[in-house]
Amino acid sequence: MTTSMLKIIACVLMLIDHMGAALFPEAIIMRMIGRLSFPIFAYLIAIGYSKTNSFSKYVYRLLIFAAVSQIPFSLAFGEGLSIHSFSDFLRFFVGSPSPHLNIFFTLVIGLIAIRVLDKGESTIGKIIAISALGITAQAFSTDYGIYGVAMIVVFYIFRESKIKTVISQTTVFILFYASQILFAISRYPGISIKLIWFNQALSILALVFIFSYNGEKGKNLKYLFYAFYPVHLLVIGLIKNFM
Repeated sequence: MTTSMLKIIACVLMLIDHMGAALFPEAIIMRMIGRLSFPIFAYLIAIGYSKTNSFSKYVYRLLIFAAVSQIPFSLAFGEGLSIHSFSDFLRFFVGSPSPHLNIFFTLVIGLIAIRVLDKGESTIGKIIAISALGITAQAFSTDYGIYGVAMIVVFYIFRESKIKTVISQTTVFILFYASQILFAISRYPGISIKLIWFNQALSILALVFIFSYNGEKGKNLKYLFYAFYPVHLLVIGLIKNFM
């Protein structure tokens, strides 16, 4: 399976997930299917770093599409389009009531974390810097937050071993999602634990596609895939707000 094929699969899964989240919130099966999308993108960032000719251009490209995608992202997943002043615009741009940034920001932070891991001089310094990047992602509520950054870094570290990848990705899930469930139970005794709480565990199944990767690039559709993210969010957002 080539890079292009992996991207196509990830985009289809993401489309199903986002349609479920924005348009059909009761269709839990769509969200369950969509859990397989982000791990593929996270893996592609890890692989992309090892193959890129220019780290800075890679980061700039992701940042540009992060900025372009934020309004469509807020349109699709925000509370609705109601802009009457500049302050309303700013609130809409980052999401209301608190900032919620799109997945490109998570990918950028994860990419920088890999760079730190690769080029950093001391182990302690690397740990501190990568932890700070993960906390930054969480603080600014990027999609998947610190969990997403950790997933990207772990994919890079263990990219040469399928067994270690399975173990490490499962460990990352347990640390960041199971711990959240336990925290919620301890904070709110008697809370109802629904199926949706465990949906993210299905992300491990994305490894079936990832392990089929043959290292080849495939068709050069790079910018088409980048453009797909804001365009599909814009369409979903318009449907959600005006129909």
